[in-house]
Amino acid sequence: MDSTVFGLDTNQLQAIEDHLRSTNFGSDHTQRVADLTASISNRDTSKTAAILNDALQSFGTLYPLALILEVEDVVKSVYADAGIDDAVRDATLRDVRLWVDQYASQHNGTIGLDRVFWISRHLCANILRLGRLQFEPKAFGYPYHIFRDSKDDTMIIVAGGELSCDRDGYLIDDQHAAFYTSFQDETSQVSGHLANTTLGTIDRQTKQLPLQRFGLVADSETVVLHLHIPSGSPLTPSSVDESLAIAKIYFPSISFVVCSSWLLDPALDLVTSQESNTREFMHRFRKFPVMHEVPQIYERVFGFGMTEADVLSFDATTSLQRKVQQALKNGVKFHTTGGFLTC
Repeated sequence: MDSTVFGLDTNQLQAIEDHLRSTNFGSDHTQRVADLTASISNRDTSKTAAILNDALQSFGTLYPLALILEVEDVVKSVYADAGIDDAVRDATLRDVRLWVDQYASQHNGTIGLDRVFWISRHLCANILRLGRLQFEPKAFGYPYHIFRDSKDDTMIIVAGGELSCDRDGYLIDDQHAAFYTSFQDETSQVSGHLANTTLGTIDRQTKQLPLQRFGLVADSETVVLHLHIPSGSPLTPSSVDESLAIAKIYFPSISFVVCSSWLLDPALDLVTSQESNTREFMHRFRKFPVMHEVPQIYERVFGFGMTEADVLSFDATTSLQRKVQQALKNGVKFHTTGGFLTC
């Protein structure tokens, strides 16, 4: 068994091969490979994810990797047919190795893959790693309308109707809502709650936008580039600029780049230095609130599955961990935040 594009090492490949030899999958294995071949050939992410998830639930975390290796040539063909450079293909598909390593770090070195819904997008070439960052063309998907001011070309974000917000303008469950948004699209104007693009919140008061001056440029159905940030090298300004430039080459018709991450949280200004890459990245984006149960910063800075109580009791070893802990003690609230930029 060999694999180059997924970046798996000898020990990982041997574990997968041993799993195939020691487990009786019956005739279902052949059918799964055939079904996976068809779904990837059609670039059907949902079907691909369903097949891999069924394999995961039926035979454990090594089996999805075995299936992925079986269809490696099909995956290569999909990338070739889409005109995607081999270097971009290989960089994209090595995300498989990244998540295998992530799984091992959380399970005492055990080899496996449980992020099958995420990896299915890579197998179908529906997400590409271009330099430091990953990009995925799909519908905006968030309950906002983006307008351009014809007077000065600035962008205005207006929330959709019936969003429940807390008193500070963050999205929250209905039970704890302090106010609800409204949105009215009339002949001559739009009325709604604007997003504060600096704070990533929603204004409590409504505002009217005359349509002779403000034109709609994107809503939840508009295809945009979703930006994803894999772990790895530093998120330097030059590496981000390079990735955005490459994305413009691969997706010339899409000018909106959207991201949802802890790296867009304005509260980072309180826990990072002025010259930090993280702060510079955050300030690139016009922001809007997104729903989240636990701030993503907890898992990314301290570890997966962390609650606020876990974070506060954590034995901090880095400067950022200590600053986040102190900020929480001072009453700072962290939020996973959405944002967009144009390229």
